[in-house]
Amino acid sequence: MIGRRSFLSYAVGMVGSAAVAQQAIMEGKKAVVCDSEAVKCPLGHDSCRVIDAPLAVGNDKYDYPEVSQLHTYHVLRCDVCKVLFTRE
Repeated sequence: MIGRRSFLSYAVGMVGSAAVAQQAIMEGKKAVVCDSEAVKCPLGHDSCRVIDAPLAVGNDKYDYPEVSQLHTYHVLRCDVCKVLFTRE
């Protein structure tokens, strides 16, 4: 019975720590903790995700627009060089 309890407390502790885990990056000589996942931009900078929005495509008609959202493609922005890039 003690073995089962210790396993359950270990499992709950690991799930809880993964839920609050954050990533840190180095900007200059300082460590910056990201609110969410850290990414690497196409220019090679380690960056926090500033913008993380799904991509939307439309038909370019203002009177009757049809817009679809591409859930698998996301637009991200590097907070170092301010470049927008996409990720699948």
